Amino acid sequence: MSKKISNYFTEKETTVSSTGDRLGIKNIVPDSLKNTVAYTAARMDTVRVLLAVPCTVNSWFRSLELNNAVGGSKTSDHMQGRAIDFVPSMNLRDAYNKIKNSGLSYDQLIIYPNQRFIHISFKGDITTERKMSFEK
Repeated sequence: MSKKISNYFTEKETTVSSTGDRLGIKNIVPDSLKNTVAYTAARMDTVRVLLAVPCTVNSWFRSLELNNAVGGSKTSDHMQGRAIDFVPSMNLRDAYNKIKNSGLSYDQLIIYPNQRFIHISFKGDITTERKMSFEK
C-alpha cells in the first residue's frame, strides 16, 4: 500500500503515468520537490472535498524525460509537482464548473472534454495564482 501524503492522495498517485509505464521511464519525485508535491496534495484535497467524489489521477509529477515523452510544455507545472490531471467520479463538465465557480484559488483550470480529464495547477504563493479557466 502506498503512503498517504494528504487526506485523499498517496505517494504512488504523484508519479502515475501510463506513458511512463509503457516506455519504461522512471518517474521519481526528487527529494527537492517532495514538499512541493505534499503542498499540491493538500491543495488538491480541497478540490476533492468540494467535489465530494473520488478523483483518479492521470498525471501529477513528471520528470523532464516523461514530460518530453508526453509532449508537455517546456514550462509545465507538472515538472515542479504543482499540476494534476485527474478524472472525477462525476460528470466532467459539472466538476469543472463546480471548481471554476467555487471561489477556490488555482493558477489554471483546464477541461479536456475529448480526452475526458481536468487539469489543475497551483502556485507556491497563492496570491500569484491567475484563476485562468478554459477548455482545450
